[in-house]
Amino acid sequence: MQITLRQLEYFLAVAELGSVSAAARRCHVSPGGLSLALNDLEAGLGVQLMLRRKAKGATLTSAGRWVAERARSIVTDAGELQFVAQRLQGELVGPLKIGCFGTLSPWLLPRIIEFFATNHPAVDIELMEGSSDLLQQLLLDGELDVGLMYSLHVNTELELTTVAPVRLQLLLSPDHPLAGQDEIALRDLGDSPAALLGLQPARDLAETQLRNAGFEPQIKWRSTNVETIRSLVARGLAYSVLMGRPLGDQTYEGLPLAYRRIKDDLPDNAVVAAYPRGTDPSEKVRALLSYCQEEFSPDKSPVQ
Repeated sequence: MQITLRQLEYFLAVAELGSVSAAARRCHVSPGGLSLALNDLEAGLGVQLMLRRKAKGATLTSAGRWVAERARSIVTDAGELQFVAQRLQGELVGPLKIGCFGTLSPWLLPRIIEFFATNHPAVDIELMEGSSDLLQQLLLDGELDVGLMYSLHVNTELELTTVAPVRLQLLLSPDHPLAGQDEIALRDLGDSPAALLGLQPARDLAETQLRNAGFEPQIKWRSTNVETIRSLVARGLAYSVLMGRPLGDQTYEGLPLAYRRIKDDLPDNAVVAAYPRGTDPSEKVRALLSYCQEEFSPDKSPVQ
């Protein structure tokens, strides 16, 4: 009696989908080839596993249900053995769940994904984008392996690895009266309308910084999409304060923007990689941390 993993995989696909043709499509094999494998499996076991009727699909027999339960365990164990073999060979394998603050995603994630695709193709990266508050809760709940966010956003017990220092910047239309200055005090914005990022805790931190400058900001618009804010500013409808500066200083529409240094004293901030305190990061997380510190160092940083 010779039973193969391929036969068991085909059998489980039919058991789950209830159709030989559907199982064949999933397994990328012809229906005839799959049926032949099932026949060999039944012959090897000496029992009928399913009833196959044209136009009515396939139904497991009582023996088929019993075999299906054990076949799932066998196929799962075989997959785990493959992962173990890869690990013994020094290859990083399996899922890596990465969370990223929404505005950082376009700068950080494509380069990280490319790094793993090139150097560790057996790592399956799963992404979650959202607010820092959400990411921190997912980290504490064990739903993420690592989160990328700003250090000033962190308000929970997490281990932090600094990726790149950053500083809040003032964003203006090139036609704004203050755009001719290289450095601008926030209080000089006065009653000008503001458009601010709506993601927490970035929203509260930005508004607090403006109020600490000695005036009440006139917040006209809030948006969770940083490109919406940049477009409002480029049209001369508002100013904003943002982290990060894409290359080109232009909006999606091609309108120019003016980034200016803020003269006020600002709290230190940085892009950080966070993971739950007290946990030993996996080799996949260690590889991510090492890459980020090298690739996003101050001289290469995509955020300023």
